[in-house]
Amino acid sequence: MALIWVVVILAGTPLGDIGFLVLALAGLVATLVYGFLLEGLYGYTPGKYLLGLVVIKSDGSNCTIGASVLRNLLWIVDAFPTLNLVAMVLILLTDDNQRVGDLVADTVVVKQQ
Repeated sequence: MALIWVVVILAGTPLGDIGFLVLALAGLVATLVYGFLLEGLYGYTPGKYLLGLVVIKSDGSNCTIGASVLRNLLWIVDAFPTLNLVAMVLILLTDDNQRVGDLVADTVVVKQQ
């Protein structure tokens, strides 16, 4: 998802205010579809699929859109203040290798079967 915003900033800045706004809106839509909807509907994004990973609820049921939105929004807590240090420490300390977003959304990332 970060790559989307790098493109928006780099390509949008020379285009002026309107160009930047259009690209920012396109980036927002891409982020919502990529991060929230794909994971919420199918349990994985293309990257997770290629790695053989899927997001499920802790009880083994499918991930929901609400859980996906919650776990992805909380990536801000995991990543921004400490450059993913919070996420790395929690993944090492929790039994199911969960980060803050997973703990709050009651999700786990597992290998596809």
